[in-house]
Amino acid sequence: LGARDGTGPDDDPLLRSLRDQSRAEGLAEGRAKGRAEGRAEGEARGREEAVREILRSRGIACPDDVLAGIPDTLPGGVLVAAALACDSAQDFRARLLSR
Repeated sequence: LGARDGTGPDDDPLLRSLRDQSRAEGLAEGRAKGRAEGRAEGEARGREEAVREILRSRGIACPDDVLAGIPDTLPGGVLVAAALACDSAQDFRARLLSR
């Protein structure tokens, strides 16, 4: 009927408002998810950079994948303590993986 009469969903006030509401909710959800993902990525990068800097300052060679396989849930203090106590990158990883 809409095609014949030249009308569409936007001509119905209820459908238009429901679509606008749905679009607004989707945008808000997408923004929140994007912020959460960005925050998590930033925190992970910051933790990795802190570990790398501590190991480098102690003269310990730091491979690119120094935190590969290390749980993201470990507190930053645990990472720093392991980086300060270890004598090699392998020792650092072993200390964290044994937790």
